[in-house]
Amino acid sequence: MAFLQTFINVVMIVVLAVPGFVLRKCRLLPDKAASVFAVLLLYIAQPFLMMSSLLNKEFQPLMLVNFGWVILFAAGLQLLVYFSAKLFFAGNKDAASRRAAIACSYLGNVGFMGIPVMQMLYPGNDDMVLYTVVYNIVFNAMTWSLGVYVVTGEKKMINPLKIVLNPPTIAAIVALPFFFLNVHIPVQVMTPVSYLGDMTLPLSMIILGVRLADMPLIGARAEKTLLRQGTAISRTGAQKTELAEGGAQISAMADEDDQVSAIADETAQMSVLSEKEGPSAATSGEGVCPAPSSKARKGILDNVSVYLVAFIKLIVSPLLGLGVMLLVRLFVPIDRFVIIALFIIGAMPSASSALNFAEMFGGDKETAAASTLMNTVLCILTIPVLMLLCELI
Repeated sequence: MAFLQTFINVVMIVVLAVPGFVLRKCRLLPDKAASVFAVLLLYIAQPFLMMSSLLNKEFQPLMLVNFGWVILFAAGLQLLVYFSAKLFFAGNKDAASRRAAIACSYLGNVGFMGIPVMQMLYPGNDDMVLYTVVYNIVFNAMTWSLGVYVVTGEKKMINPLKIVLNPPTIAAIVALPFFFLNVHIPVQVMTPVSYLGDMTLPLSMIILGVRLADMPLIGARAEKTLLRQGTAISRTGAQKTELAEGGAQISAMADEDDQVSAIADETAQMSVLSEKEGPSAATSGEGVCPAPSSKARKGILDNVSVYLVAFIKLIVSPLLGLGVMLLVRLFVPIDRFVIIALFIIGAMPSASSALNFAEMFGGDKETAAASTLMNTVLCILTIPVLMLLCELI
């Protein structure tokens, strides 16, 4: 029963991506639609979600202990998965692809999906949502520091101000005093705040659908590009053959005219040169046509890194985190719901942060996008299965 209910809840969430997919496929959304929606998500929806998750919640001093555990594990478990991912991808020689894969392996969708999922799985349990909000504060700080470094490979790209001055963190800082002082916010204020915050989940899923519509499944676009380049090379190859035959005919008439003989020699040299260079330097009407790149654009299904990222993020990350927390609980008492909340957060799919950073700083956007999409689809199965373990905690 627990599996079925969780499965239905997660499917309901992922189905929200369908409108974005359909609209983009029908070309009713422009090319930059995902970027525009992402701005709304980052600067409006998620900050108001953070605020609505904290405001009008009852604070008790005993919560501080659990908040401390959440902060400690939020930082420690992310670092643990980060170093584990580095070992998994150590053999990847493509630096940009390796960095994007590592980032997608430990950066989880805590804000956009984590808070709504927690609200859906544990309705009425405000503590679970609060633990997720606290985790998200730590997550945002690590995203703008370690996350930026992982994607770019350069420490100078880290902006210390962004660690604190990012919209979700600012919203949490504004709401925390009201939470700690148990200040009641009038319903006239809370209603618009809640409405704007509730946009987070559907908006994030719509963005996912738009990106899924733009992402080839098996690199079909790259194959078409290579086919077009191959056709052009074949045509220039035929031109070279005709040129060589013309050179042979001119050589036969060389005894009659010295000037024609010179032209024949030059033509023969061009023919020999074209044979040596082969199709990689085909002569066209305007010059040399470069060979098609051997590095074809990969899709979602033919990128090996995507499957390894999904394994680390959806299976290794939550199970490794659960093992560490249960081990710590043997020596120090930890609230059961703290462990469950962190376990579920660890099972969230990859965050779009890795893709956003790849777009901002010139990283491997294809690996980041494919990993995020694959993880979000596969979590339909992994989250319900992992939820069965919550009964044993």
